[in-house]
Amino acid sequence: MRPLVTWFLVGALLVIGLFAARDALQSEGTAAEPAPPTESVESASQAPAGPPDIPGRLALVTELKELGAHGALYVTDVACRRFILSLPTLAWTTTSELPGSDCGLWTRQPSDADTGIAARQANADTIEVTSGGWSFGFEGTSPAFKPDGILTFVRDGRLREWTGRCPGAARRVVFQGLHDVARCDRPIAGSPRDVREVAWLGVRDYAVVAGPDGATSLEVVRGGSSDRLFNSVGARMGALDASPSGRYVVVRIDGTLTLFQTEPEPGVRLLPGGNELVRSITWSRDERLAALATQDAITFFPAETGRPAVRIPVSAARLQWR
Repeated sequence: MRPLVTWFLVGALLVIGLFAARDALQSEGTAAEPAPPTESVESASQAPAGPPDIPGRLALVTELKELGAHGALYVTDVACRRFILSLPTLAWTTTSELPGSDCGLWTRQPSDADTGIAARQANADTIEVTSGGWSFGFEGTSPAFKPDGILTFVRDGRLREWTGRCPGAARRVVFQGLHDVARCDRPIAGSPRDVREVAWLGVRDYAVVAGPDGATSLEVVRGGSSDRLFNSVGARMGALDASPSGRYVVVRIDGTLTLFQTEPEPGVRLLPGGNELVRSITWSRDERLAALATQDAITFFPAETGRPAVRIPVSAARLQWR
């Protein structure tokens, strides 16, 4: 009986060995199989979203044509993504966001006087001016560029400029743009007192918000003469801006954007949109039309009358019409 038992044990060991070898081969085969493809799913979820769809586009195109809206509208959303919208066709000319958007935090020189310099309000009383890798900070508020590219600002209620025409003893700073120029800051002669903000209408003409708290006014200075467009008693006034040629200025009065015409008949002009919070405004090249950005729409309208208005259901934070 002992040989028979021995053969049984040998056979059992052989069966166990065969099963072990099969399991090992299956494990190797499983390990060699490629992982399920997940890259495309991950790439799709991480791919940047394109510009939004425009419901009712064809009917809106007809309305924009009747309004006479033409050109390219640069649209920046709340995530600082920027796209180009062709007018009046309402076709997005870019399927992905444009590079280099600063979300409107920097003030830049006019395109025909651009030397690569930009400025921003770094904190409550400091302005930063930069170009490429160069940067310089100085005390002041309300940085703004003249149409000829000269940087202006407000300090201690006085309107000042960084000019290359410096007296001999003046402290100079070399602004490192496309053309390095040594500049000094000096007051702008004839400017109003208690200036808070400035927007340039021309090389020598400008609008200011001036006056003490609770009694500020909106003034336009042309040819050295100052005209008051609006007195704000007990209300906060700020965020002053102007159209490219200076025919219109906008300012927020207790948070509400208000449009003023500066010439030939100065006064308040109507804005469409009801009680919506306006985030941004821009003008066509001839300033005949304007466009407002709100949380829910971009609205095009005649700048002088405010009517009729064409409302495009696209949310925007900032607009630039070219």
